[in-house]
Amino acid sequence: REFLAFTDPWISVPGVVISASTCRSIDELAGRRVAVVNGSIWDEYLSSRPLAISLVRVEDVRTALELTAMSGVSAMVTNLATATDMIHKLGIGNLRIVMRLDRETRLSFGVRKDWPQLVTILNRTMAGMNPATREEIRHRWLKLGEPPWWQWHNSRRQRLFLILLTGLLLVIAFFIAWNRILKLQVRKRTDALQQAQRNLIRAAKMESVGRLAAGVAHEVKNPLAIIRMGVEFLAADPNRDPSERDVLADMEDAVERADQVIRGLLDYSRYSKLNLTPGDLDQVIRHGLRLVEHEIRKHRIKVVTELELKEPVAFDANRMQQVFINLFMNSIQAMPDGGTLTITSGAIRLSEAEAGLSDRFQPGRRAIRITVRDTGPGISPEDEGKIFDPFYTTKEIGQGTGLGLAESRNIVELHNGTLHLKNCPDHGACAVIILPCTQGEHP
Repeated sequence: REFLAFTDPWISVPGVVISASTCRSIDELAGRRVAVVNGSIWDEYLSSRPLAISLVRVEDVRTALELTAMSGVSAMVTNLATATDMIHKLGIGNLRIVMRLDRETRLSFGVRKDWPQLVTILNRTMAGMNPATREEIRHRWLKLGEPPWWQWHNSRRQRLFLILLTGLLLVIAFFIAWNRILKLQVRKRTDALQQAQRNLIRAAKMESVGRLAAGVAHEVKNPLAIIRMGVEFLAADPNRDPSERDVLADMEDAVERADQVIRGLLDYSRYSKLNLTPGDLDQVIRHGLRLVEHEIRKHRIKVVTELELKEPVAFDANRMQQVFINLFMNSIQAMPDGGTLTITSGAIRLSEAEAGLSDRFQPGRRAIRITVRDTGPGISPEDEGKIFDPFYTTKEIGQGTGLGLAESRNIVELHNGTLHLKNCPDHGACAVIILPCTQGEHP
């Protein structure tokens, strides 16, 4: 001011710390070598602070910047405009602003004191300058461009690298998870389609078997009736030798067994009308046990009954007795060396799982449940999906036709109920019959 006249301040420039390392506060400069221009306001600013900063006083900003760039000092302090101009001129790329100080410098134009008119002209010029032009000038002086990313400080590069790597890993993990979900859905859809295809093939096969069974039954029934009449005619002769009578009795038994198979085929192939009559279903179960009592004693089987039906049920007694006898015989044959046959009956409230066995059932409705349980080997996994197929049997040749369970389920379904077999929790097999308490008129 002794030699120059100054215009009004036209720009305020903050003080900055320039370094190649990290500094978050002025206190972190303690114990470090910091370059400043000797006698500058920043020399005064740092000297007045109660910090043990090792000041390296140099002649100009250029020297301070070069020392900092070559790691001769940890940092330098100057104003932003001077640092920007000099860094661009020197082409230094490894320095950056690490902190702004709480002190600013205001810049003005200095004019010879004997040219006061120029001060007035400059003030008017700056006041009337277009704001965009003024901001462009300010931007050119005060902008300190960021160094290229490969010149960033290690910690900053590490943070950016970790962020990018984390994002990339998240994207990869998302696509892997999405791909697995899609594969799982495709596998489930494929399994469902294959199961539907198997069901359609089975339905077509069962329809063919039904038509074949009906045709075979009708063709065989008449010859069997003629054979039976012939056997009865021969057996009526009182002069027959006892051995001949035994042969005729065996023939009559064979014809009767063949006739039972034919009747089973016909019952399975046609949706016949039932003779539904209210009665005591427990009594039918007891009668069925008496009919197989000889087989039970022969195989040394213990019978346990828990029959607790307290209300009458509408059913076809002959058909249901056929079902029970078939289930009892299957259990007996599953225990050739003895075991326990348990039959239970009672009224229940249908659970969600039980109601799902038939579209005629509703959860919470009353129903009848009969369980036939044995202590045999149970159902093997390969037989689970085939036990109700007609002509499928696990018995030896001559011990079964494979129509028993198929016919039994058909009879139970005619009663608007369900029959299913499963393995017991410990061992053995369980046959469960569920019938609605109120029987509607059968179609």
